[in-house]
Amino acid sequence: MSVFWRKLVTALVAVITFGVITPSHEIWSNVFEPPGITYSKIDDRVFVFEPDALVIKAEEQSALKFGSKIQPKIESKYMSEIFPLYQQKIYELATETSSISSKPSGNHGEKIFHLYDKVTGEDVLRAHVRVEKRPKDGYFFTFHYHTADDHFMSHKDIGEIYWSKNTPPKWMS
Repeated sequence: MSVFWRKLVTALVAVITFGVITPSHEIWSNVFEPPGITYSKIDDRVFVFEPDALVIKAEEQSALKFGSKIQPKIESKYMSEIFPLYQQKIYELATETSSISSKPSGNHGEKIFHLYDKVTGEDVLRAHVRVEKRPKDGYFFTFHYHTADDHFMSHKDIGEIYWSKNTPPKWMS
């Protein structure tokens, strides 16, 4: 609904009810949809499309993946250089039926999060991180993603973060 119509309806209700229902009344939070949210109905199920909520969930999964030992050391660089590119891909590929996977892989697995379709159950985007040991340089976390376009065959590199010459702890530790 356009801003003009919202203001008009709000003003008319306030005048008709003699000010009992004002523009700040709680009823308005349930009448108008917040911006950035889309509702859709598929197979008699209603889906709420909130791309920002998907990004927040992906950020939470990233923090869970890195755990308390890795996250404090790489968080600032990850959030400033790597995560914005994942965020961009989420906005690009997400639909009304998209969701973020609920658990990253631990130990030595690559999965940070997957963006998947709730109706079909198929992945759309797979966000991964890999530990690489480079002789004389040390350990690096290399971030990449896969998409369903090419059946998840190719790595699309995002960037890397240097760890140190010491072996990093396992994920989620």
